[in-house]
Amino acid sequence: MMRLQQLALDRFGHFTDRVLDFGARPANGSDFHIVFGRNEAGKTTLMEGYLRLLYGFAAREPYAFKHPRANLRVSGTVDIEGQIHQLSRLPKRSGNLVDGAGQPVPDALLSAALRGVSQKEYQSLLCLDDETIEAGGEEITKSEGDIGKLLFSAAAGISDLSQVLGRVEQGNRDLYLKGGTKSEFAALKAAHAELVQQIKDHDVSAAAFRELRFARDAAQTEEQRLRAAKSELSVQKTRLEAILDAHPLATEWKTLEAQLTPIAHYPMTLEFDSEDLIKMMTTRIALVAERERSVAEVHALRAARDEVAVNADDLARGADVDALAFKKSQVEAGQSDLPKREAQLMQDTADMRARLDTLGLPADGALAQFILSDPALAALEQARATLDDARKHLQTTQAEAEVARDKYDDAARALRDTEEETAVDADVERLFMQAEAEDLVSRYNDALRRLAADRQGVATALRGLARQNVAFDAVPALPLSSRRAQELMQAHGEARLALRAAVQAETTAADRFADAEIKHAMAASAPDLISDDAAAKGRQTRDELWALHKDVLDMASASAFEAAMRADDAQTSLRAGQSQSLAEMRQAERQLIEARQDHDRAQNKRTETEAAFDKVTGELRSHLDALGLPETLSAEDFVEWVRDAEAAQTAAETLKSSEQAHAELLRAAEQMRDDLAARLEAGDAPLRTVVLMAKTQIAASREHQNAQKLAQATVRQATAERDRRAAAADKARTAVTEARDQWRGAVATHLPALQAGIDMWNGLTGLRSIREVDARMAGVRRQIAGIKQDRAGFIAQLDALDGGADAQEQPLARYAALQTAVERARQAQARRSDLDARLAMAEDAAAEALREIAVLDDQVQLLARAFDDQIDTSTLDALRQATATAQQAIALRQQSADLRTRLLSILGVDAWEQAQERLSAAPLAQAQVALAELCEDLSRLEAELDSAIAARARAQAALDAVGGDGDIAALTSQKRTVEEQMQAVMLRYLTGRFGHTLAEDAIRRYRDTHRSTMLAATEQAFSDLTQGAYNTLTTQPAAQGDVLMAVRAEDGVSKEAAAMSKGTRFQLYLALRAAAYEQMASTGTVLPFFCDDVFETFDEDRTRAACRLMQRVGKRGQAIYLTHHQHVVDLAQEACGTDVTVHRL
Repeated sequence: MMRLQQLALDRFGHFTDRVLDFGARPANGSDFHIVFGRNEAGKTTLMEGYLRLLYGFAAREPYAFKHPRANLRVSGTVDIEGQIHQLSRLPKRSGNLVDGAGQPVPDALLSAALRGVSQKEYQSLLCLDDETIEAGGEEITKSEGDIGKLLFSAAAGISDLSQVLGRVEQGNRDLYLKGGTKSEFAALKAAHAELVQQIKDHDVSAAAFRELRFARDAAQTEEQRLRAAKSELSVQKTRLEAILDAHPLATEWKTLEAQLTPIAHYPMTLEFDSEDLIKMMTTRIALVAERERSVAEVHALRAARDEVAVNADDLARGADVDALAFKKSQVEAGQSDLPKREAQLMQDTADMRARLDTLGLPADGALAQFILSDPALAALEQARATLDDARKHLQTTQAEAEVARDKYDDAARALRDTEEETAVDADVERLFMQAEAEDLVSRYNDALRRLAADRQGVATALRGLARQNVAFDAVPALPLSSRRAQELMQAHGEARLALRAAVQAETTAADRFADAEIKHAMAASAPDLISDDAAAKGRQTRDELWALHKDVLDMASASAFEAAMRADDAQTSLRAGQSQSLAEMRQAERQLIEARQDHDRAQNKRTETEAAFDKVTGELRSHLDALGLPETLSAEDFVEWVRDAEAAQTAAETLKSSEQAHAELLRAAEQMRDDLAARLEAGDAPLRTVVLMAKTQIAASREHQNAQKLAQATVRQATAERDRRAAAADKARTAVTEARDQWRGAVATHLPALQAGIDMWNGLTGLRSIREVDARMAGVRRQIAGIKQDRAGFIAQLDALDGGADAQEQPLARYAALQTAVERARQAQARRSDLDARLAMAEDAAAEALREIAVLDDQVQLLARAFDDQIDTSTLDALRQATATAQQAIALRQQSADLRTRLLSILGVDAWEQAQERLSAAPLAQAQVALAELCEDLSRLEAELDSAIAARARAQAALDAVGGDGDIAALTSQKRTVEEQMQAVMLRYLTGRFGHTLAEDAIRRYRDTHRSTMLAATEQAFSDLTQGAYNTLTTQPAAQGDVLMAVRAEDGVSKEAAAMSKGTRFQLYLALRAAAYEQMASTGTVLPFFCDDVFETFDEDRTRAACRLMQRVGKRGQAIYLTHHQHVVDLAQEACGTDVTVHRL
């Protein structure tokens, strides 16, 4: 079996370092994969790359359009019969298949896995696209081509025989064809008729010629008789040789049947294998150990829980202590905050006086007169705001009047400047509109920004690849994916932990082994101790002497037996008193054996884990060396680097795509710039400048038409605006005078202390800030009172909790002591609760392990039902032994059936009884003797035939030499020669025709015996794909061989493939390939099966059915479907669920 685990198109087609990871084969379900990608994404390139990995690169490689042929490289991870191989294919004449370390690998590795399947056969059978599935379809349904021969002959050898028979049939037609005029026999017949006519025309008779002709005819008769005898002996020889070939096969078949007889009662098939039972045994041992560990943990947890003591009083007042925590924080904060608040009060008073002095108000008197009410402040602020607004409005109206005068002057000048006409080049406007210049410039600028960003992304990604002073100028080729690097990191960590555990286990086992040796030596060193072996030898000697005495019955034998019997009795008596010592010695021996075995296993395990760790470490270092990275880089850092490298590859591919995508846009933009610059005489000005110049020139002409009208209207508007703004300025001056009088009255009423600079004074904001300082001082006073009140309340609550026992201590220290006692009680309670929870979990784990053990035992009993009652399946080990024997019986039955089929084919019979009769009628020795005699007779007959041929030649020569009627003699001789040639041609034709018929009948019998399996599989698959529209497949004889017919379920009408729609025809071809795949898999040829978008003409229901067919193929091998249709992916996931894995290009 061969499976593709990972395919890397390092340099192939338009791909560079593209990796597609199919992962390991699923433990359950189907190995069915869909590779989804847009059109031109490279799905077909992927399939072709896989074929290059298997068979190598072509001399003229069509996929060497991006990378030179010398640089092409395709790599893959291939699983061959359970062994993982890292392989790469290079475009070299020799040594072009290398492993992961770059060492050459013989092509025999892949050839053996391919089982002789050529590249052409693989493409037509297992790599299907629209072309290959259609091209081979006609051959398949008419029993032509490789798959057609497989369908109609059901054996690879028959396909070759059919080609041979085809050549034989063509040779027969060249010799003789009824009604034909171009065969060799037809040409001879025409020549013979012409000679007969010439002889009639001469009408000459000669007695001498007739006599010689009679002699010649007699010689010919003798020659023909000898030829017929030789042909008969040749047929007998062929039959004897077949019997001699069949005898060893019959003996081998009987031997297989004899081996099968003792185990014939074992099942014909098994739904499981011994590996499943080994896993069950391992699981049960682990479950027993888990239960024992859980029971021990229960006892330990109970003891620990009982040791925990909880103070109920401290626990009870915990809530009150917690509730007091906020009060404690308040007192603690107030204790440090009180001095600050008192100092702040003094600071605020000084600050208020300083602010009054800044505002020009007397600060040495009472401060309350300056704390104005809200209405007073509002009246002052209103009056001041009115004055400020009036002044600002005056400034604004004066400025607007000045602006209005300026606008009038500008409008008058603009009206004078609109005298000159502006012209524009018509070609400039035409080019500008045709090129859609503004949109083109926008897209051109976007493209430049995108390219700059992509180039920056590549540079950033390359900088991110730097590790320990190792930097990269270009994106490196990755030997593995980030997923594989992650797996390698995990494997490295697991191997390191496994090695550490193995070393520890070996040390423990060595200590146990040393202790066992000491105990065994001490047990065996007891004085006069008689071991089991010594006792057994004594009994054996006694029994042998007794047997000798029974034979001879003399005094010597009796004395010897008596002495041996007494010695044995003495040993038995002595051993009766040594029972305790013997038991200890036996136990020590058992412990020594067990300890030695454990030590050996531990040593082997350590060796295995060391090798595994070295292998993983070596693989990691090989990747680091290949990439030029430091060897000190850890596996975790390497995974991160690989991910960064993949990101760099993505950035490089994005840059390349951007450059390709914007190439046409950049070219169009430059062409437009050149055309416009030539007409505008702009030289080498950039595109933006040239477009702006064109827009300016175009707009100038259009704008001038409205310029004069606009200038005239502007002059009229500016005149009116100038007059209106001048009137508004006069009104604003009057408003300022009224606002000033109102402000002075408000100051005299609410702030009489202000005497100087009243019109310019604006300290209202300062008065409001003084009010804010006063409010802050009131708040500080309230805070000081609150701090003192909080402290008194906190002390009262402490007295309630501890009874005032520590009233002399600081309140915060008293609270800390209470809090410590409560926390200690809570920790004890939490510890007890935790132990209770862990105890419950341990009890549940012990019960669950016991339940799983019972379930496992029930599963073993269920598996044992597959065996006969007389077969021992009482234990897991016995069941495993029975399974191994059953697998042996199944293999023997298959070997026996294959051998029997081969034997029947050699003898040309249909049943074993017929073969047995032939072999019994001709035993091996007899057949060998008969064949030797027949060979001697055949040699003698060939010598006689040579003599007869020479005699006939002499008679013919004498006939040709007859004088007189020379013309008739010559014509007659020629006619005879032609007749002999016609006879020889016809003899060759009959021999070939007879042999062809016999071989064709034998092939047909063999094909009819084996055809049903593949036809049934094709029929079932085609019925599923067409939703039952075609439920039967049959064959129909035709001139060139059998033709496959499909029977429509609706009306029973039979159709050839050519009469079907394209979609139905493709479904038939797909069913035929799937059935052929099943046949190949049953013979051990299991290879990856590719399909490239062959479902395009299927409707949704038939697409679902086709996906389920691929799912079935994936259960026998590996099925990979390539598509650019999202709906096919959706339908596959709907039909196959988790059995399908989707990859995206």
